[in-house]
Amino acid sequence: MKCCVCGAESGHYPLCRACNQKKEQGLIIKCTQCGQWHYADAPCPQPNAPEFLYECRKSLITANEQQFFKALKEIVPQGYHVFPQINLAAFIERVDNTPFRNELFRNVDFLITDAAFAPKIAVEINDPTHHEYERRKRDEKVAAICAEAGVPIVTLWTNYGVNREYMQKRITETLENPPQRVAHHGEKPAEPQPCTVVEPQPRTVTELQQTWDEHAAAHNETRKKKQGCYVATCVYGSYDCPQVWTLRRYRDDVLKNTAAGRCFISLYYAVSPTMVRIFGRNQAVRRMWRTALDRIISRLNADGFSDKPYNDQ
Repeated sequence: MKCCVCGAESGHYPLCRACNQKKEQGLIIKCTQCGQWHYADAPCPQPNAPEFLYECRKSLITANEQQFFKALKEIVPQGYHVFPQINLAAFIERVDNTPFRNELFRNVDFLITDAAFAPKIAVEINDPTHHEYERRKRDEKVAAICAEAGVPIVTLWTNYGVNREYMQKRITETLENPPQRVAHHGEKPAEPQPCTVVEPQPRTVTELQQTWDEHAAAHNETRKKKQGCYVATCVYGSYDCPQVWTLRRYRDDVLKNTAAGRCFISLYYAVSPTMVRIFGRNQAVRRMWRTALDRIISRLNADGFSDKPYNDQ
């Protein structure tokens, strides 16, 4: 699919990654008058009647997905099949006879079946845009449907490339130890708790100032955490991934304990946003950053800094 604004490849979404970021900033909108995506300060585009209403896609899957598809076909057990872009309704059905099945009109990137074409594993290929709220909600809904149907999902992130050894390990483990089905539709909402009205107590000016200082400190701490590792997050696509966990551990365990380290952290947070804003979309610069960071992270891992999940101190 082409981006509705700039015309770049956008996978299965109306906006490419760059335009989607502009949408989050309010620079691009889906106009309520013309129903099209365009810049917020631009006039509505004049509709051009196409010669043909429907057009055949150039490829069923993107170039990146083709690499994963090739790898999956090589690592699945003998006799198993891999199918790309399969709709949930093709291998999952509702049993309550409802005419409304809109939640099944979603695709998974790949479906692995056995020799009898029985669905065994759904595979999702996620890029960094899947950290965004709307796509997370979509992924959570698909995961809940598949979990209830007993079809496990293996999620592979594009950040790590096509790692055949890791993919084969995940596929083999999932086939050998399929997860138990989990019923979601019958979950009852939590019982409402009685509302207790607490009368506000009068406070002195000193107490109000102290409360304000506490809120300000909490806000600043939250803001610092959201800043994260700018360059590293740009390179690896997520604040929560093994490489960035390693760097965050080194920051908290080593750099924060020395004056020089704290100075470096302050300088890094001051300069990194500008660097990412200017060079973050340049693939050559990002490759250069990644090469340097990979060497640093490998050295830190060798020195004992773990790449397991980590919460900032």
